[in-house]
Amino acid sequence: MAWNEGYVVEEAYTSGFFRKQSPVHLSVACALNGFEPVDTRKPFTYLELGSGQGFTANVLAAANPHAQFFAADFMPGHVVTAQELADAARLGNVTHLENSFAELAAGAADLPPLDFITMHGVYSWINPENRRHIVDLVARYLKPGGILYVSYNALPGWSAATPLQRLVIEHARVHPQRLGTQVTQAKALIDQLVDAKAYYFTSNQESTVLRSRLDSWARDKPVYLAHEYLNASWQALYHADVVRDFAAAKLDFAASAELCMNVDPRQLPDDQRAIVESIDDPVLRETVLDYIQNTAFRSDIFIRGARRMSPARRQQWWDQIGVALTVPRRFATLGQPVEEGAKGFASPLLDMLEDGPMSVLELAERNRCAPDAIANVISLLVWHDQGAPFIVSAQSPAKAASVRLNTEVALDAVLNDRYQALASPLLGSGISSSALQRLVYHALCERPQPVDRNALTQWIWQVLTDQGPPIILHHDPLPDRETELQEIGRAVDDILALRAPIWHQLHMV
Repeated sequence: MAWNEGYVVEEAYTSGFFRKQSPVHLSVACALNGFEPVDTRKPFTYLELGSGQGFTANVLAAANPHAQFFAADFMPGHVVTAQELADAARLGNVTHLENSFAELAAGAADLPPLDFITMHGVYSWINPENRRHIVDLVARYLKPGGILYVSYNALPGWSAATPLQRLVIEHARVHPQRLGTQVTQAKALIDQLVDAKAYYFTSNQESTVLRSRLDSWARDKPVYLAHEYLNASWQALYHADVVRDFAAAKLDFAASAELCMNVDPRQLPDDQRAIVESIDDPVLRETVLDYIQNTAFRSDIFIRGARRMSPARRQQWWDQIGVALTVPRRFATLGQPVEEGAKGFASPLLDMLEDGPMSVLELAERNRCAPDAIANVISLLVWHDQGAPFIVSAQSPAKAASVRLNTEVALDAVLNDRYQALASPLLGSGISSSALQRLVYHALCERPQPVDRNALTQWIWQVLTDQGPPIILHHDPLPDRETELQEIGRAVDDILALRAPIWHQLHMV
């Protein structure tokens, strides 16, 4: 078989940042769900498998300079891109490896015992043999008490949309053109079938997952669609099967890294709650919850030797978990329906966080509520990408590495829009950042204070113009240069007034 083993290698994968892979986030998720976490304030070791262009690993390495990171991908182009950014930011604590899963499982790389192993999406894109290599690798390197994160396309949620993926694969098999052409032609075939009212589409028109997949075909870039649909071994998986895979490496399922997916049965309708509470087996219980929610994507956390915390120990961890806003207060709504239903509780709490990050216990005391209620707000903030948890430390976080990486990311924004996050040493993670925000960050690094707002607006306009028209700040192209300058100027004012203070709170500048 070819070296790629059916995996798409013609085009590089996108360089996204995936915050659920943050070691701090994973440890907090364990603690919130009653499992002993890894204390990320101490030195730790971390490996990302299938790291793509390495941006997530580079951000995490910058945000956790006391830890040692490894990132492995078998595409040489990915690895060299990742290493270039790491070198530019002088990140001495991250190593980018060009290795297959089989090579890593066999010990080809000089890896230490690991506290964390993570992979995003990879597990449902590879063949069974490579999944076995991953299990062997985890068994070989993950420490007792170590955390594994694995996300994957899941059943039963993907059931209605799986035939769509098969259609794309079959089309590609008989049309072996370049990936971009394959994606374009597959999209045309899908559109023709939808317009012709093919019964598969009309009979599944109530499926939210299929609708989201069709929306993705209309919206997303060809390179993403190629990696999502054209891998020959693509397979949506049941949670129960993934649990049994990693049981061979002595791992126990602990929780979902998507905090809102850790369902308290008390939140379910009475009839669903009765079913869930009647099930003692944890695997069957989680599987039934997947059927109740029609889960299409899972973000599972496993622990090698999971230990339940006592109530007293859990209370200790409540005092060590904090939460911070990652967006201006005016945008921290927790989603409109939630805000309306929780106005009496959530709004005052968010107002407190506007002044800066706070611990869970401090927020609970000020709001005269249980820590569990604060945990629910953390879950919603993370779900809406409006906030993030962190682990409270007596020491101020070392920020030099994060500032170096952020400076390089902001400089890169002058040329393109590929790196869409900045590192925060307080969070031990990254936060989403638009092109305009990164360009303002670049200006704050390069130019003396105070910022000349008009000169900055003109410079950003010229950068965006050089990158290629049209300039789009919201949804539609702007009609003329004057309007472009006005809208950019308003955005710059908001970033300087609202975003820059958050960068200071999160020790990013």
